[in-house]
Amino acid sequence: MLAIRDEVFAEWEQRVRCLIQGADEVSHPVLLDTLPLFYGNIAEALSPGFDRENAASDSSAATGHGSERARTTDYKAVEIVHEYQLLRDVLLQVARRHGIRFTDQEFRIIGSSFDQAIRDAIEEFTALQRAFRERVAASLTHDMRSPLSVIVSGAELLLASQPGKADKILQKILENGLRLEQMIQEQLDAIRQPAAQSAPLSLAQLDALRLAREVAEHVNDTTPAHCRASGESVIGWWDERALRRALENLASNAAKYGDGQEVSLNVAQTHGRVIMSVHNYGHPIPDERRKDIFEYLNRGEQSGKIGWGIGLPFVQEVAQRHGGTVVLDSSAQSGTTFTLDIPIDAREFNGPGVNPPG
Repeated sequence: MLAIRDEVFAEWEQRVRCLIQGADEVSHPVLLDTLPLFYGNIAEALSPGFDRENAASDSSAATGHGSERARTTDYKAVEIVHEYQLLRDVLLQVARRHGIRFTDQEFRIIGSSFDQAIRDAIEEFTALQRAFRERVAASLTHDMRSPLSVIVSGAELLLASQPGKADKILQKILENGLRLEQMIQEQLDAIRQPAAQSAPLSLAQLDALRLAREVAEHVNDTTPAHCRASGESVIGWWDERALRRALENLASNAAKYGDGQEVSLNVAQTHGRVIMSVHNYGHPIPDERRKDIFEYLNRGEQSGKIGWGIGLPFVQEVAQRHGGTVVLDSSAQSGTTFTLDIPIDAREFNGPGVNPPG
């Protein structure tokens, strides 16, 4: 096992750089990180006289591997699994070429070594990524509070001291400042509270078309784009604040990426579901971005219009918590449409203790 180690890792590195996206940009020492230690542990677990159940027991080599991948690469979790699988396959193939034959018990030790190593590495990898995202969100929400307090207090003073002068603009500044303050508090609460324990939605009856028209007015007030709302009145049970934020995210994105053309919001209903679509005629979203566009902190640098990568994941979360989904349709010919497709009555999806419809 030890005699063929260099050959195993040379072949493994070649395959990894060919098959795993982003691996070809990683230096040799970073690519191998703790894997040679893990390999040495396999040899010990297979050798008489060593008290090691498998290569991952009594060792943090796999945990260290997951940690380094999170800190030094752009890997996703599935790519860590893939590289362990490639190492296992290469090990067995090179061993076979050299006439090394493993017993059934030795095969079980090798299998359990890789199984536990994958679990340990993924657990550490995801924990570090989650911690990083929480720090980013906490930093954003904390740092935004100071300038926000200045905006809100300034608007209040101007309204009190200069009645009648630019009241509409000042009122909008104040309303949006207070809304942003509430959104920051919600974000801080979400950071402190696991997703599985999220507070129930605040459901009430509202008209989706009225909401769409208010969102269109907000976009027209805050961006150079023209936004138009149309469709039919649909009365349903939803969380107005969450749904408003989701639509505003979609409409603001449409205005941002719409190349100055009109943004349209449409409301319709079918089979007990409301269909709220936001459309623009900007450049289509490439196929390679569609699979991860709803991931947090996926910022889409290729577009040249960089955001925080928080809006679309939030939209998806709002749709899912209402029992629905977000559908993306994008092509050069028809433009880009994001559609919120959710039940008209979301009460049955709002956690325990909520009365179902009927």
